[in-house]
Amino acid sequence: MILALLSVILYLTELQGVWGPDTEGVYHVLMIGIDVIFLCDLGLKIIVQKKRYVLSPWFVIDFLSTVPVLGSIFQFLGFDPALRAIRGFRFLRSIRGLRTIRILKELRLINTTINTQEQKRYHQVLTGSVIVFAGLFVWILKWTQQNYPAEDVPQYEFFLVLGTMLGITLLLIVVRFMLPAMSMGQIHQLLNVALPKQVAHHFIRDPSLYHRTVRMPASIIFCDIQGFTNTVEKLDSDLQQLKDHLEKAMEEIVSKHISNDLIVDKFIGDAVMSFRGGNLVTGTPKEHAYRVVRASIESLQAIKKLNNPYFNKVRIGGASSEKALIGTFGTAERLSYTILGDRVNLAARLESMCKETQTLNLFCDNTYELTKDCTDILWRRYGTVAIRGKKERITVYEAFDQRDTVAPKWLSLFHQALDAFEAEDFQTATKHFQSCIESRAGGDPPSHVYIQRIAAMVSKS
Repeated sequence: MILALLSVILYLTELQGVWGPDTEGVYHVLMIGIDVIFLCDLGLKIIVQKKRYVLSPWFVIDFLSTVPVLGSIFQFLGFDPALRAIRGFRFLRSIRGLRTIRILKELRLINTTINTQEQKRYHQVLTGSVIVFAGLFVWILKWTQQNYPAEDVPQYEFFLVLGTMLGITLLLIVVRFMLPAMSMGQIHQLLNVALPKQVAHHFIRDPSLYHRTVRMPASIIFCDIQGFTNTVEKLDSDLQQLKDHLEKAMEEIVSKHISNDLIVDKFIGDAVMSFRGGNLVTGTPKEHAYRVVRASIESLQAIKKLNNPYFNKVRIGGASSEKALIGTFGTAERLSYTILGDRVNLAARLESMCKETQTLNLFCDNTYELTKDCTDILWRRYGTVAIRGKKERITVYEAFDQRDTVAPKWLSLFHQALDAFEAEDFQTATKHFQSCIESRAGGDPPSHVYIQRIAAMVSKS
């Protein structure tokens, strides 16, 4: 583009008579040198890119840039020296450098090859427009030479070429800055729908991050809204009402995840998977775990406060990983930004185990160790459980919002009962579990589960 601009400037100075007899040779050497560079550039692209390049509108633009040197070589074709100004058409190649287009390509949202009707139509229109514009430009130059005195032609040509170049420059400014500014806003909105907010923001700033995967600490939660199957049966005749109620419940959960700066990974039916970690967010592993636990507690509170007639309960499972794999995964046709690792599977297993343990949420021991010193979180050690797909049993915990400086009596009774249970003092354990149920307002479902387990174990012995 710099050479195209230089050649047009040289041509305009020639029309103004700047080059005298002593410097005319320098002018011709410079112009021929620029022309040869254009010709070599065209030939090299044909050799390397072959048919794909020849069928593109960029070939037409580049070919027009070589017309002056071809005219100099083949003078018998009748090319006029004024055609050197056509090199300015090379400016149109700057359209390919638009930030919007570059981002779309780097995100693999569009392909570099012509494989859609929209792309084909765009290339056809651009090719046709360039050819028509070049033809009119040449025709006006020739008409000027034929209908005005020879001594006046340079001035007419000068203003024609200058006006054309100013028009092209204005067009490129609009296309380069104004249109991308508008389309970038639309792309940002689209990416915010298709991708988590943090991910979309970073990819807009640096699209190359989209193809990078990292191994970093992270914490994950699965939030599953209860009662979906029964509600589908009740509202089968009014699916719009089902959709409205489910979206309201989802909105409450997701808003808490977002307010705690979690990356909302995906929706799995009536469940939400979120995590915090990776290179697109800041913070320590402890902060990741804390934000995930807070989002869990606040989601439970929000659902309860919503008082939805169909969706008013949530089961939550969470886990923390020292080295989760975070980044884009999938195929060339469908990519997704997500997190992979053993602890992701563990979080999903713990979510489903909440039903068996009658807990509101369950977190692994890693999450507990990272957040046990946080004064606004109250932990219940539920005990060791067997996880499907894992050989070893793990210790799991239930998180509560700490409203008092002293742990409630029922929690202390539960831990005493659990200690007795693990020491196989089932009589004492049953006594304390029963006291826990009586001490907690509304009862304590996990204590009921343990009492039933003890009864089953005693009967078998």
